Amino acid sequence: MKVLFAGTPVFALPSLDRIAGSSRHTLVGVLTRPDRPRARGRRLLPPPVKEKGLALGLPILQPDRPSAPETLEAIARLAPDVVAVVAFGRILKPAFLRLPRFGCVNLHASLLPMYRGAAPIERAILDGRTETGVTTMQIAEGLDTGDILLLSEPLPIGPEETAGELASRLATIGADLLLETLDRIERGDCPRRPQENEKATDAPPVRKEDARIDWSRDAGSILNLVRAMNPKPIAETESAHGALRVFRALRAPGGGPPGTVLAADPRSGLVV
Repeated sequence: MKVLFAGTPVFALPSLDRIAGSSRHTLVGVLTRPDRPRARGRRLLPPPVKEKGLALGLPILQPDRPSAPETLEAIARLAPDVVAVVAFGRILKPAFLRLPRFGCVNLHASLLPMYRGAAPIERAILDGRTETGVTTMQIAEGLDTGDILLLSEPLPIGPEETAGELASRLATIGADLLLETLDRIERGDCPRRPQENEKATDAPPVRKEDARIDWSRDAGSILNLVRAMNPKPIAETESAHGALRVFRALRAPGGGPPGTVLAADPRSGLVV
């Protein structure tokens, strides 16, 4: 099939690599978000998927509005049979979804209908989940409400695993699942079933204020917060010396008023 790939961050790269490197399908282009100011100096930098697409020599589309008429015309000229969507970061409207012959297939980083939304990995860790997985789904008008195509086996979440580390593992597993889904769509034997909406949970975006540590919470919840906020936006707390960012945390013995520093050592860190 002719495949248009829609994605933005590093999480999408293994899927793009798999389709480009070891599939029977032909990539006709890459759809990604516009360049954004990032890093020091707020320089305009391209999304990781754009960089990879350029390296592959593919046409790049970076619209502000994916469903704008001029964008739909550009996609129609590419004539994809299917759009493979991995962490694109935009809701696709019906006019877009109707363009490809086989519609739009999304790779989602949870076992749907659990954790519909923008931050399934972070929310699963925040909730103290011990396993997760990936799903391919047919994109519909709602937010991650489309029919399930394929599900991975449940993947254990390590007790100290960060969101970044878990995302890396899920991205690799997801690339294989997405390629299997595309192959089965081409063969005409891809299963499809509606989601059980009564079992659905939400995974709204993580905001910077979500990363503030509330020391009145139990130790387990604080550990989950630190893990879920790494690599971004990073858990944060106020100290007498200003904001303190917490990248890693472990349980430690001790007691006292919440938020009290019990020990400080250059090698072992702070005990709170």
